[in-house]
Amino acid sequence: MGVKTLLKWSKQITPSKVEQLLRAERDLRKAKIIFDSASAEYSNGFRHDHTTFGVMISKLVSANEFRPAEEMLNRMKEEKCRVTEEIFLSICRGYGRVHLPLDAIRVFHKMNDFGCKPTDKSYISVFAILVEENQLKGLKPDAGLYGKVINGFCNIRKFQEAATYLDEMILGQISPNRVTWSLHVKLNNTVVQGLCTNGNLNRAFQLYLGMRTRGISIDAGTFDSLVKCFCKRGDLHKSVRIFDEMVLDGCVPDHGIWSAVVGGFWDRRKVREAFELIVVELMNEFVEHE
Repeated sequence: MGVKTLLKWSKQITPSKVEQLLRAERDLRKAKIIFDSASAEYSNGFRHDHTTFGVMISKLVSANEFRPAEEMLNRMKEEKCRVTEEIFLSICRGYGRVHLPLDAIRVFHKMNDFGCKPTDKSYISVFAILVEENQLKGLKPDAGLYGKVINGFCNIRKFQEAATYLDEMILGQISPNRVTWSLHVKLNNTVVQGLCTNGNLNRAFQLYLGMRTRGISIDAGTFDSLVKCFCKRGDLHKSVRIFDEMVLDGCVPDHGIWSAVVGGFWDRRKVREAFELIVVELMNEFVEHE
């Protein structure tokens, strides 16, 4: 099918039809002709939508024609066409591919101006570009940016990656302030619990120890996950250690944690240790209530 045939629009020209033709056309020059010929139908009531704009922008980016791609973004804004997050990210990734991370950041910062609120996916994508291009030292991301990225990984249940960025914060000596501290505490607890759920107990325990060292509050859910998972694995030494630290922190073990610890000892016929543990904890509670 030649270009001349492609330009013969029926009266029922629709964005979906234009999108279909654009996706099928591998030649960028011909794709531009298809797009422009559809634009010529504005006088007949046709309008490009985010799908046709998105495909055309993607093709321009693939050919490293970034200026026309960004000009098309501006055209979408002028025509009050919805600009999706994926359209912005296609340009950001394109700049990352040709090793222009600062341009990726520049486009990323435009999102709010276009009424497109960045989600966790955006922060993760742009952060990955910066890591790949070794640009983090120069840009000095703060705890707020790290928090958004880590939260994004938690939301998509990639807890190992989230833990890696928590480590990056420590290595980069990036500390949360009073505004971001509560989120930082929540994220640390979420990551530990997620690592436990995924069976990565050694990593979870390592992060737990780091939390204690840095004075990050450990919530009941984190203690619960660690104790039960280590009991299930048969590592009674760690489970009892965490249990003791839980009590020392003033966090009262619930029935589930008691059952897990005592059950762990019972399964290994260590009844004496289980009995002694119960007696010690009951004595502590008795002394505290006197």
